[in-house]
Amino acid sequence: MSINIFWLQRLWPVLRNSGPLISRLADTYVKRGADQKSAEAMAEMAVLLDQILDERLKSVAQADDVAALRQDLAALRSAVDRISPAPRRNPYVLLLLLGEAVISVLLIVILVRL
Repeated sequence: MSINIFWLQRLWPVLRNSGPLISRLADTYVKRGADQKSAEAMAEMAVLLDQILDERLKSVAQADDVAALRQDLAALRSAVDRISPAPRRNPYVLLLLLGEAVISVLLIVILVRL
């Protein structure tokens, strides 16, 4: 019994404020071919589902939150760059790769002429 009272206390503001919406939804369902009783039941369920989803989606990040996070990330990246600049690539690695390519080309040329 306490669970029912708890849920009624939680749902009362939703049910109290959604009367006109339920009647409009029920009218729409009746126009589409449903009987009045089932249309009212579907409309009430739709309103409750909308309210539940609205409550659940409050914690999902909004566009402003994402923009603020991007700005914070850019600020952090600039702070890290100021503290320690990005490491430069070692030019010897490029020379090593170039030498391996020349050796490979020479081996192919020698093997083709044999």
